[in-house]
Order: sequence, then C-alpha cells, then structure tokens
Amino acid sequence: MSNKLILTSAFPEYWEEALCYLSQRDPVMSELINRYRSVHFMPHESVLVSLLRAIVGQQISNKAAATLWERLSAEKVGCWESFVLATPSESLRAIGLNPRKIAAMKEVAWRWVDGRWSEAFFSSLTDDAVIREVESIKGLGEWSAMSVLIFGLKRPDVLPLGDFGVRQALVNLYFPDENVVSVSRSGAQSRVKLVANVWAPYRTVATWFLWRSLENTPLEKESE
Repeated sequence: MSNKLILTSAFPEYWEEALCYLSQRDPVMSELINRYRSVHFMPHESVLVSLLRAIVGQQISNKAAATLWERLSAEKVGCWESFVLATPSESLRAIGLNPRKIAAMKEVAWRWVDGRWSEAFFSSLTDDAVIREVESIKGLGEWSAMSVLIFGLKRPDVLPLGDFGVRQALVNLYFPDENVVSVSRSGAQSRVKLVANVWAPYRTVATWFLWRSLENTPLEKESE
C-alpha cells in the first residue's frame, strides 16, 4: 500500500448553510457558487500535515509544491512527526527541501513529539492564537497560519488577504479599478472590508469560491 498522503474530500458541517447565506447576500458570490458548487473543498487530513505542507510550499509555485510533497510522501514511513525527526537532513535535501525548510519541519515535528503541540491543542485555540503559535516557528508567517486555519482546522471565517489569488479574484470580480498590489493598500482596505463583512461569518467559503473563479489551486503566496 502506498504511503502517499492525499487531500481528503469532506465538506465542513457549516458548508451548505454557508452556501445559502452567501448566495442570499451577494449576487457575485451566488453566481460563483452556482458555477463551482460541485467542486469539493479539499481539507488536509490534520493540522500537522497542514503545517508541513505549508513549509514545503514556501516560495515555490503550487505545481512545484505538489511535486515536492508527493516525493516526501512517497518516502514517509510511520507517522509524520517520527518520519521527519528520524530522516537525516541530507536525505530531505535530496528530496528537494532546503535547509531552512528542513529546520522548520523538524521543529514542528519536535513540538508534536514533546507534547507542546497536538491536534487537540490547536482545536482549542482561537484563530488569532493559532496564528501566534504558527508564527512562533522561524520562517512561518501569516500565510502558513491561514493555511492551517482553512485546510487543517476548517475554520469557517478566514479570509487570507495576503494571498495573491484572493487579491486577484477581488480585482477581477469586485474592484476592476484596482490591481493585486493596490487592492491590499490602505486606500482600498475600507472597500475590501465592506465586501468581506457581507461574507462573515463564512469568509472561508467565500475564499474557496474566489479561488475557484481563477480555476486555481489555492494559497499561491508571494512571500512569507
């Protein structure tokens, strides 16, 4: 049997309610939902996997990140935390990971092994507390934390405005007079906030359909 881990297709329990809510409140989102409703939300199987995938995907394209994750998964034996800690750095470099990513992955794995972090621990935290915990690992920032919140914890109200794809979709669908750079600046923030407030408390679901409008793999960050 292959060791390769894949994304699981499982809609969060709030998903259908969120679709109705967003469709009633935003005609643009309603059109997106009608068009892409059949595309399954694809969470990660655990918070730990979300963290490791976020590290693997840093500063490379989504396609390259998927290839690198497949290589890593093919080598995995046993649980992820034990595999990461037991695998020599030289072997991880041979897969394609750089020293900074290896150090971050080993620190994450060690926190799992020594009990500081666990699935239950992260589940007990507020969104802001999750962000602080993730950012306590050198090299991990808000983008990584957003990935954990959306795909690991399946929190319902997360809007990663630092994500390139989200900003591009906002420009395409709501703010054609802006661009992916200007839409994140203070001058446009009040306009973005007005739209985002319409989606609350289901901004994660709105984010999913913004990504779908680009027919993109989600979370294409520029930098961390």
